Amino acid sequence: MKIGLTAGADPKARHAALLDARAAALAARGAEREEAVETVAYLVCACGAERYGLPLAAVAGVTPEPTCTGLPGAPPALKGITAVAGAIVSVLDLAACLGLDRAGKDDVGQNVGQDGGHVVRLRAQEPPIALAVDRVLGIARIDVALARPANQPANQPEGLGRGPLSGYAPPGSDRTGDIREGFSLVDLPALLARFST
Repeated sequence: MKIGLTAGADPKARHAALLDARAAALAARGAEREEAVETVAYLVCACGAERYGLPLAAVAGVTPEPTCTGLPGAPPALKGITAVAGAIVSVLDLAACLGLDRAGKDDVGQNVGQDGGHVVRLRAQEPPIALAVDRVLGIARIDVALARPANQPANQPEGLGRGPLSGYAPPGSDRTGDIREGFSLVDLPALLARFST
């Protein structure tokens, strides 16, 4: 209803028309707003052709991959130790931790024909731990519902199906639009539990 048409009308009718117009404008503005969705941030990394998301809250920093000093008798996933941000950290190869095929890697685990990768230092780990990845791609924000494991209690033992991957973010699920590919979500406590004993 146009307010000009109500100018000569009864003051009560004009007042009612103004209230109706204001209510309609407020309702339209609320309908145009995008529904607020709770999101969680992941640091998306490449390991070969695969993409993995590490919970951003668990990441302390990212640096270019330094040279590691190997340890005798260490498991294959442990690349060695190195200094990162002034601390000695154990460096685990994320691809090896996840059982990915090591084809295309040389004897020291570097991609043949490519520059060194990145090391993702984790928060609140004792002893300090970092994960070696081929490349850090960026930060993705996904719906928190995608980050929850489907039908899997948090206290389920690893031997009964609880593995280091907790879910999958399909292509296009990054709300920032920066990460277009899909990526698997890494459950860091489950991944690191294998190396804490």
